[in-house]
Amino acid sequence: MTHRFTALMAVALAALALPLTACIGREIASSGDAWNGTAFSAEMVDSKHPEKPMSRIYIGGGRVRLQSLDTSSIGAIVVDPSHGTTLLVNDPAKSYIDAGMFTPLVTVAFAPIMRVLRPAGAGDPCSQWNSAVNPFGAFAKTDKNHPAPQWTCTSEGSENVNGRPAHKWGVTSNDPSDGPMTIWVDDRLHVLSRSVDKDGGMEMRNIAEGPQPDSLFTPPANYKKLTIASILGGMMGGSKDGQNGSASTDFLKKLQGATSH
Repeated sequence: MTHRFTALMAVALAALALPLTACIGREIASSGDAWNGTAFSAEMVDSKHPEKPMSRIYIGGGRVRLQSLDTSSIGAIVVDPSHGTTLLVNDPAKSYIDAGMFTPLVTVAFAPIMRVLRPAGAGDPCSQWNSAVNPFGAFAKTDKNHPAPQWTCTSEGSENVNGRPAHKWGVTSNDPSDGPMTIWVDDRLHVLSRSVDKDGGMEMRNIAEGPQPDSLFTPPANYKKLTIASILGGMMGGSKDGQNGSASTDFLKKLQGATSH
């Protein structure tokens, strides 16, 4: 994802500060097609910096898995709202956390992000994005002189992206520092298959449509399950259980690496 969506991520995370009873139902409903459209998997590549490790995305059955192939980062984040599951998977260490207690919060935060990745239908994607961020717009302001983010899309016709038909859109925002951006929305999946702006680019490659294996969205077999308590212990300076403490510290480092990119 390009730099342009930093503001949108901030809006999504701002949802965590809102009363859940007012947000969860509305946000899940407004982004239902994003979660429940045609199942697929794809590679996500930085098109301007192909040397960077790519990521993979898997969406199907109302679930999403974001998988980083960067070994300095956490392996995967898996969100399954219908089963109340949020998994943080550290593949190099073969360990994971089931943060299921936070799934309602994560689902609310993910809803606008999912809408960015997968605008509903074949219409103007900006109308979908603006609709997704409007409930949290006031929380996204960096200061009183900067309005909440809003985007405007202009149709630029049809083009193929890696052999798949897509609609091309020029995008501007109400923040002049952003500069223009161009995006392509896949005609069949209605996902953002390519985006380019002054800071970089993202492209989905090797898209494969079809049901995704349940194993992608469940705790991985033979991986060590770490508890929230052990992670909190690592944050506080260690755990009485040396093995768990070491694993938790490693997990924290991976998580910090993921969130610093």
